[in-house]
Amino acid sequence: MIMNNELINKVNTICDKEYEEAFALLSDVIACKSYSGHEQDCADILIKFFKENDIPAFVDSRGSILAVSSPFDYNSFPDKNNPKEWIKELYIKAKEIDAKILIYNAHMDVVTADNFEDWTDNPFKAVRRDGKIYGRGTCDMKGALAAMAYAMVVAKQLDSLFKRKIILLGCFVTEEEVSEGMAFKDIFEEFDLKADMVLLGEPSKMEIARGQRGKLEMVMETKGICSHTSVPETAVSAVYKLADVLKAVEKYELDQREKYGLSAENTLKRTTLAVASIESWPKNRSFVPDKAVAFVTGRLALGQSMNTVCESLKESYNLPEDTTYDHFVYQGNSYKGKKSEWVSEHSGWETKTDSEFFKLVSNSYKAIVGKEPVNKIWPFSTDGVYSASRKGIPTLGLGPGYEEMAHKIDEWVKEEDFKLALKIYSLIPFF
Repeated sequence: MIMNNELINKVNTICDKEYEEAFALLSDVIACKSYSGHEQDCADILIKFFKENDIPAFVDSRGSILAVSSPFDYNSFPDKNNPKEWIKELYIKAKEIDAKILIYNAHMDVVTADNFEDWTDNPFKAVRRDGKIYGRGTCDMKGALAAMAYAMVVAKQLDSLFKRKIILLGCFVTEEEVSEGMAFKDIFEEFDLKADMVLLGEPSKMEIARGQRGKLEMVMETKGICSHTSVPETAVSAVYKLADVLKAVEKYELDQREKYGLSAENTLKRTTLAVASIESWPKNRSFVPDKAVAFVTGRLALGQSMNTVCESLKESYNLPEDTTYDHFVYQGNSYKGKKSEWVSEHSGWETKTDSEFFKLVSNSYKAIVGKEPVNKIWPFSTDGVYSASRKGIPTLGLGPGYEEMAHKIDEWVKEEDFKLALKIYSLIPFF
């Protein structure tokens, strides 16, 4: 189509011309030590960037940012000091032109980089070398965050030339690394958001991620009878009982691996369990412990839950009958002081390849790259646990960065993938 060719050429032209400005934004956010609960500097940079580019942006009570890229004239909108009413008017305008709402999701927080001496360069400085951009968060996921934020600006530039029927909402959230879905849920509820589609910018090698397994963090506990270590015959060791729990978890994991294998097409069928740490009490070398716990992290196959997994452990893997289990609950504070309490159990989800949203993202990719994209299932957890699992919103992932580089020393993203993401994110709302 002639119109599509004009649009694609314009997207390429703008993104190539303004690429260094997009890189500058990425450099600025990488410079922030935005550990979970400490994202304010990163949030301030984004707010300043959106203000300079006439993109309306709001901060919720947790500290996450909502930015809006639409073709509307905002002169008739309510005052921006009343975000909920402002967003309400946005939805009214969107309905008048039969526009869809697409959310771009990225998190501002990164994992720590305490071992500075092990990095080749300062982890909080964007360094270009051999076609890659190095720095903490380049892959997970400030590369996508900067590309999404800048694409919202490119979309505004394109509005004067092309009509679009997709409104972009940028949800740039806090604390995803410690509680995926929590801040995304809060920004949805605080601004009363509704969405037709959600695109996650988590690293995907620029392949389309169309689902993920569920996430589970749980505490498994055994109890016994305490005694002095000189008379262990009078005790019932909680640690020995916990050893049986560990064996059950290991056997379950191995059986799942044997049954489904490691092939990508079976990712959503296989549940994984891993014991992350163990503890016992009393913490004294003179006592036989009467309490022991294992912290277990799992990835859940579609349809599985903590209860179904633990019932299977009891029925088929000799789990001690009096073993108790419960969720791990994340508790903390956002940088704005909002308290956090988030249960770590989330269901898996999948968006089919014949969905309209998949076709939109796939066709946008093909228009820029010239070939069909690869699609896959993510092995890890994302904010999709809220948008897809809880809200039922069609959700996909597409992000620069190799998943295996997330959280690593000398983390990097390919520069060509960062630019590619910028172009595709800019094209999607018009395609």
